[in-house]
Amino acid sequence: MLRATGRMFGTWLRVTLLLGLAVIVVGWIWGFGTGPFVVAVVVAIAVELLALRGLAREWVFEARGHWWWL
Repeated sequence: MLRATGRMFGTWLRVTLLLGLAVIVVGWIWGFGTGPFVVAVVVAIAVELLALRGLAREWVFEARGHWWWL
């Protein structure tokens, strides 16, 4: 279970870092106070929430296979 938790945390960290980098790049290209930057932030938040939801579902599915989580 610890291995599954580590894998989920690593995946979440990679997704978060890539989304943050994408938002920073959009801010550098179009400016931090413009419409495309706001759209990039909103999209990054939505993708982050979807990724968290999917990772939580996968973790719960993995946890059901271990007797101490039943």
